[in-house]
Amino acid sequence: MKKTFMLLVAAFVALSIASAQVEAGDAVSDHYSVISELGSERAAVLSRQLEAYYGLYNGLFRFSDEDLKGRLNVREFKSKEGFDAYLGQIVGQSKDDFVYLHYPNPERSELLIFAKDEPDLSASLAHQAFVQYLKAFVPNPPLWMREGFAVAFETATWNDAEGKLRFPENLAWLETAKSLKGRSLLMGLDKLLSIGQDEARAELDIFYPQAWAFVSFLANSPEKAYNRLLWDSMRALRADASLEENQAAALGMLRDWYGLDQAATAFADYLDSRKTFPELVAAGVRSYADKDWDGAVESFDAALAMNADSYVPQYYLGLIAYAKNDFSGAEYRYKAALELGCDPAITNYALGVNAYAQNRLEDAAAFLARAKESSPERYAAKVDELVAKFPPK
Repeated sequence: MKKTFMLLVAAFVALSIASAQVEAGDAVSDHYSVISELGSERAAVLSRQLEAYYGLYNGLFRFSDEDLKGRLNVREFKSKEGFDAYLGQIVGQSKDDFVYLHYPNPERSELLIFAKDEPDLSASLAHQAFVQYLKAFVPNPPLWMREGFAVAFETATWNDAEGKLRFPENLAWLETAKSLKGRSLLMGLDKLLSIGQDEARAELDIFYPQAWAFVSFLANSPEKAYNRLLWDSMRALRADASLEENQAAALGMLRDWYGLDQAATAFADYLDSRKTFPELVAAGVRSYADKDWDGAVESFDAALAMNADSYVPQYYLGLIAYAKNDFSGAEYRYKAALELGCDPAITNYALGVNAYAQNRLEDAAAFLARAKESSPERYAAKVDELVAKFPPK
């Protein structure tokens, strides 16, 4: 009875999947074949996004399209439930996020995704689409290279209306990588470059940030020899090699040409040279206290580039602009900080002081009133004292 019930459930799921596929729209582009349950228009948008990602990936790896055995298959589900049902039928389990299923037969291989909100959708898509891209040319790429670059590409976003791809540097793992280094928890480079699948999964909390950090080091190190190692490691990849063989090629070059100890020291120095958001903010605050306006601006601009959602850099850039008598610039920064969630009392008080310095007394009074209303215990006396200095009407 139980077996019959399970067969009926499986048949129902299969029927549901088949029905969804009938209603799905598709799109074909130079490198992708896309099916989306959200319709043909969505499939076309998705194909354009994927082509932009492909160009980004291949701008670095420079694989020949002649070695691509066919278009890359992508299937989008309109819900996580549909994704789970389909994946359950294929591999007997579910996944929390997008997944690329790779088979020796390229026609069977496909990237499975489901609808979700931004920026998570683009981050997951850029990550797994890179895995799909790389394995289409090199079925067994080094794990550090595969996952390091996949993480690095997660900040790539596509604006379909403008037809533009944006790719700011991904520094989300920097603080974690530096923390691991500070606690002497990073793997030796010989282990990182030769790690197996099971070991990488078991040590994911270290492997992921370190793989990203090592890729960042090779790509951005001021020592050109390490940039060269990255390109040579890419060129050494072989489509017919095993995982162990492809990993051994890069590790052999690192050991023979640079020395593991020397490379480890250079890697550690690189991590020390990259500043996290808290480090940049702290440096900016110190420079501001020392009235080193240029140094403070440099630190806060870098912090803002790293985390545009934080009000702290905007607020301090407003203070610096005020100190330099750039009152319009100060107002712009204060208002940006306010929109990002800065304390309304302190920000409106700063806006009031800034407007007062421009002799915009009506605006100043309005800002100051808001500051007083937001926090009378902190700003009532200060506001009353400043308003008392206004010239009589």
